[in-house]
Amino acid sequence: MGLYDDIRPEELTADLRRFAELILRLDGEGRLLEATPSLLRVLGDLRAKIFAYEVRATGRFFSGTDEPEEVREARRVIQDAIERAREAEQEWGRPWSPEAEAE
Repeated sequence: MGLYDDIRPEELTADLRRFAELILRLDGEGRLLEATPSLLRVLGDLRAKIFAYEVRATGRFFSGTDEPEEVREARRVIQDAIERAREAEQEWGRPWSPEAEAE
């Protein structure tokens, strides 16, 4: 399960509104561009929340056989990404050796 799989719509909406307010405040203070690094961190977190919510919401709208092709393809892409992430974690967990690099 992902970090934000249990996010509620009200929480996500509040987070998005706070982000919008932050941008407006920084812009009003003339600090919008200098705050770019911190905005990118917040935006990355929001992106993860939105993605988790979208995946969950898609699962609620369709059940099994009545899924449109686009939804089936999206699920396949997500499963592929999850599998690649698991494989990468396993690979990163192995100690480095010159022999392993040659393989």
